[in-house]
This record gives sequence, C-alpha cells and structure tokens, in this order.
Amino acid sequence: MAVSSFVLAQRQLVAETEDLATAQMFTNAANLNRALDVVGSDIPALLEGLRRPNNAKVLLLLGDGEPRSLSGLVIEDIPDDLRVLVRSGNAASKRFRTNEGAQFVTGVRIERTGAEYYEILPLTETEGTLATLRRILIGASATATILGAGLGYYFARRILQPVASAAQAAEAIAGGDFDTRLDDQSDPDLSKLTRSFNDMVEALRLRIERDARFASDVSHELRSPLMTLAASVDVLEHRREEMPESARRATDLLSKDLMRFQRLVEDLLEISRLDAGAVRLDYDTFGVIEFLERVVAQSRTPGVPVESDEAGALILEADKRRLHQVILNLLDNARKYAGGATLISVTKRGDSVRICVIDNGPGVAPADRLRIFDRFSRAGSDAGRRDVATGVGLGLSLVAEHIRLHDGKIWVDGVTPTGTGARFVIELPGLEVDVTGELEELAL
Repeated sequence: MAVSSFVLAQRQLVAETEDLATAQMFTNAANLNRALDVVGSDIPALLEGLRRPNNAKVLLLLGDGEPRSLSGLVIEDIPDDLRVLVRSGNAASKRFRTNEGAQFVTGVRIERTGAEYYEILPLTETEGTLATLRRILIGASATATILGAGLGYYFARRILQPVASAAQAAEAIAGGDFDTRLDDQSDPDLSKLTRSFNDMVEALRLRIERDARFASDVSHELRSPLMTLAASVDVLEHRREEMPESARRATDLLSKDLMRFQRLVEDLLEISRLDAGAVRLDYDTFGVIEFLERVVAQSRTPGVPVESDEAGALILEADKRRLHQVILNLLDNARKYAGGATLISVTKRGDSVRICVIDNGPGVAPADRLRIFDRFSRAGSDAGRRDVATGVGLGLSLVAEHIRLHDGKIWVDGVTPTGTGARFVIELPGLEVDVTGELEELAL
C-alpha cells in the first residue's frame, strides 16, 4: 500500500514539475515575442532576464537560423522530432535521457519573427529527491516489517503459550505421566480451563489406579483357588492310568486350560504392576551375544542360531531378567504360531543395538503389525479359535512394555532372509565400551 502511494506521489511530482516548466516557457516566449518587436533589442540581455526555474537552459533560434544561448545549449541538444513539431507551429514537450540524466524539453515557435524558443529543464534534482525518498520508504518499510513480525511473534507466543503448555501436558499424560498438571493462569478464562484440565487428569489418574488395583486384587484372589485346582489336577494326572478314556480327555482339557489360566493370572499381575508404576529396572552391563545364547539354551527351542556381523563385542546396559523374559516370549510366540524361530541376528545401528527374532511362518499382515502388541490381541487366522489358540494375548504386550521401560523400540515386519515369515525387531540403547577382560557372566 505504501509503495503504490509512493509511486503515485512520484508521478504527480514529476507531472507538476513539467507543468510548471511548460507554463514558464510559454510566459518567457510571450515576453520574447513582445521584446523582439523592438528594434535593436539586446538578445543576451533579454535571455538573461528570463525567469528560468531549476536552472533550466534556454535556446533562442532566430529567424536567420542563428542560435542564441547563455547556458551552452546548442541546437543539437534538442531532439529532432521535437524540432519538427515546433517548426510546424505546434508547442511541444518531451522527456528524454542523456548522459547527465533525465531532461524535460519544451519548445514553441514565435510566429511573428519566425524564431524558435526552447527550454530544457534537468530532472536530476527531482530524481535525486525521489531516490532519497525511495530509500527512506524502503528502510522504513523494512524496519516496520521486522518490528511488526517481532512484535507479532512475541505476542503470539504469549497468547499461545497456554495452548502449547496444554499440548505438552497432554503429551506427557499420554506417555503415562499422570502427575503432570497445568500451572495456574491469571486470565479468568484460562484459569477455568486449567482447573478443568487438572481435574480431568486427576479423575483419569484415580480411575486408572482403581482399575489397576482391581485387576491386581482379582489376580491375587485367583492365585489361591488356582493353586488348589493345580494340585487337584496333579492328583488326577497321577491316577491317569486308572481313568476311562473320557475322563482322560477331560483331564487333559482341564490341565491345558488351567495352564493358560495360570499364565493369564501371572501376566495380569505383571501388567498391574507396570500400570501402577511399581516396576523398577535393575540394570546390568553385559555382552549381547553371550546373553542371547544362554537365553536360547534355556528356551523350548534351544537350536536357534545367534548371529552377528559386528567384529567387536556388543554391550548392553539393561535389566537382564526382564530382557530374558522378552526374548523367551518372542521365541515362544514363534514356536506357537510360526513353527519356531529360525534365526536371531544382532546388529548395531548408530548408538543402538538391534536384536531380530526371525521365523519362516505365515508372517504378520501389515494391518496387524501395530495391534499385535495390544493387550489380548491375537492377530491372524487363528485369532479367537479356542481349539488352536495356546496363548492369552498378553505376551507381546508385556514385551512392548518391558522394551518401553528400557527406552527402546519394538516392531514387526517381513524383512527376512527368505522373504517369508516375520521379523520382530528390538532396538535398545547400546554402550560404547572397551572390553579388555571377560564380560560379566549372565546369572539366570
């Protein structure tokens, strides 16, 4: 807006300057017309007495073709097309540019004596003034823009700060930090929002604690009757040979479901401790390859190879007991649903260590690769079939929780050596250590 206004003002100033010069030229021409009628007129004195604004140069070309000028102006300085118009009896003006800058020339023919009168007005002073104003305008506009942007950013941050704080608090709460609260606000509207938000978080925290306590209490209460049932089933299995075939089948079904029930109760107890924040990691430093080999040896699939392309030793600082349970759960999951793991590979990616459990089973569909780590989720074609399902849907969710406690990541994809099956990838923060002696032995 300011630039367009300046351009209009610039055009108006130049136009007014040219109009004044043209008007003055006509006045001078009229004075010359009257003075030239006097015999013996002093031409230099006449030209000297003319009023010339802004150092305008004048040229009088008499009827005999003799030019008269007091400012060094010669006939060659007048544009030819303008001279043609003046000779034809028309008053003319033109703006043109020379090495000295912009010029404005006006001319008129004095009919009574056949003389031609020209005035050239230099526009350099006007252009210099406009250039100065242009620089001032650009500088003022740039300063105003920077100042406005700075003030806008400052006030926008102040205005949006409560929203940003609420977003950060919501993110922290989503991550499990239910002690997060918003600070009190001086603004009455924001203060009401802050109180409502904090009350909501407190209610959510109490609800989650109640649910976790309920699950924990139920699990504890179930352990006693489960132990009684387990003892009873054990007695029945010892007298299996004395039972008829139908009783044996019933005993087998009861024993199988009891094992699943016991596993479910143990997993629920572990999850309730995780939800209550009662789990504390016991960190140890150990070598990854040796640790994995010992875990595999104690699993139900002891023949799974452990491979690594790294030349040096890979070191982890983690809770060995929980990481041991993570690997066992993944191996057990591969045994149940994929015919067993075929390979455990260990690689280093930057500052992290990746442990991959690979199988050649049917794989995990892309749509199930995220929800497979949800609680009570059994993705795949066997989900919900009691005759073939051997798990309770909590093993992989516990794996994800343990890895999260270690500030690590876990995911599943289909990037396997054979192109079939599934690959469960664990990424944990590694250590940069120089190993000169034996690594700490794994105590299992």
